[in-house]
Amino acid sequence: MHGRYSYLCLYPFLPVASEYVKESGLTLDHLISSVPARIRARERVIEAIRTGCVERSVITDELQAQMELLSYPFARILVSCIRDPYLVRRYALAEAKGAYRRIMEDLHHGIDILYKLAVDLDIHAEISSGYVLLPFTDYLRLTLNLRDKRWKLVNRSLVQGKVKLNVSEFVRLLQEAIYERVMKGLPLDVPEEICNSLRAHIEQIKQELVLRRTKTDEFRAPSGGEPDSFPPCIKTILRNLEEGMNIPHSARFAVTAFLLNAGLSVEEVIELYRNSPDFNESMTRYQVEHIAGVRGGTRYTAPSCATMRTYGNCVGKDELCEKVSHPLSYYRLKLKNKKP
Repeated sequence: MHGRYSYLCLYPFLPVASEYVKESGLTLDHLISSVPARIRARERVIEAIRTGCVERSVITDELQAQMELLSYPFARILVSCIRDPYLVRRYALAEAKGAYRRIMEDLHHGIDILYKLAVDLDIHAEISSGYVLLPFTDYLRLTLNLRDKRWKLVNRSLVQGKVKLNVSEFVRLLQEAIYERVMKGLPLDVPEEICNSLRAHIEQIKQELVLRRTKTDEFRAPSGGEPDSFPPCIKTILRNLEEGMNIPHSARFAVTAFLLNAGLSVEEVIELYRNSPDFNESMTRYQVEHIAGVRGGTRYTAPSCATMRTYGNCVGKDELCEKVSHPLSYYRLKLKNKKP
C-alpha cells in the first residue's frame, strides 16, 4: 500500500487528507452511499463514547485504507446530527488520544512522522532525535488548556526564544493540536434530510450515550456516598471531568479532597480523572495520595465555600447552600435530610 495513502487514513483529520478526498472527486452522496464507511464511522463514535479513544484499525489494502479515510468525515456528520456538546468534546478528545497512541507507535520506525505532522498541522518545530525546539507562540497556543505546572512557560527551558521539549512532550502537544483540528467546525450544519437518512446509526449512538450517562449517574461511593447529595459545585466539577474538560488546579484539589472525605478510595478518585486530556496516571496518583495523606501524613479536607467562591468554583447555588459554609457540611446535611 502506498505510504502516503496509509498516512492519510491513519491521520484523517489533517488538511492534506481533506484535500485528497476533494481531489478524488468523492461527493457527499458517495460518502453517504458507502456502507463500509458508514459502519466504520459509527464504530468510531461508539468507541469514543465507550473507551474515550479511537484506536488504530488494521489496514491491509488500499480499499480498506480508503474506507478508513472516509469514515472520519462521516463520523463528524453523525456527531453533528446528534448535536450533543458532551458527545462533540468526547469524540474530538477520543480521536486525539487515538492519534497520540498511533504517533508513539510510529516513532519506533523513526522521527519522520513528527516532521510530517508538524508540517501538516502548521506547527513550526525544529525536530531532532533527542529534542524539539518550538517557537514560544506555538507553545503558548498548544498549552492553553494544559493545567499542569510543568507546562507553564516559566518552568521551561528556552533556546533563542524557542521552548525545548523532549520528544514525548512534543507528541503530547501534537495531541492538543489534533484535538483543536477535530473540534474545528463541530457540530457541522448537516441538512435534516441527511440526518434522517442516517437515523438507524444515530439511534445506536444515542443508546450508547444513554448507557454511558447511566453508568456515570449510578456511581456510588463505597462507604455510603451518594452523588445526588453532593453540592452543586462538586457535581459541576465532576460533570466537567466526565466530559473530558480540563479543569483548574483549584477545582481538582477541591473535588479530590471532597471525594476522599466522602468515602471514596484513592483508586476510585484516580479513575475519575482518566477522561482528562492531560491525564498522567503516575502524576495523578501522586497528587491524590498526597491529598489523602498517604504521602506526607497530612490528610486534607475540601476548601470552604468562601475559598470555592474566591477561585470561581462556587456555581449553581441552591437554598441549602445558604445554610452551610463548607461543601462537606452541605453533603452531611443533605444526607441527614434524606433519612426517614
